[in-house]
Amino acid sequence: MITSPILEEKYRVQRKLTEEAGYDVRKYAELCHKIAVEAAAEYGLTLKYGQREGGYLEPLIPSRLRDGYGCDVSDAG
Repeated sequence: MITSPILEEKYRVQRKLTEEAGYDVRKYAELCHKIAVEAAAEYGLTLKYGQREGGYLEPLIPSRLRDGYGCDVSDAG
């Protein structure tokens, strides 16, 4: 695997946030957003988020082919 000091730091921070969030993706996203807002305030930046209107995003794997964890089971034997 190709690595560099920057990638190693990125992975370290991701692991730390994952553990802090208790492996909950929503809490992970909230922590990331909180950090981004704090950094923006510290450096005088403005965050802009896109707005998606209407409907829901469809999963990449149809539900009939996913197990209870969202994993593809179409080729499970």
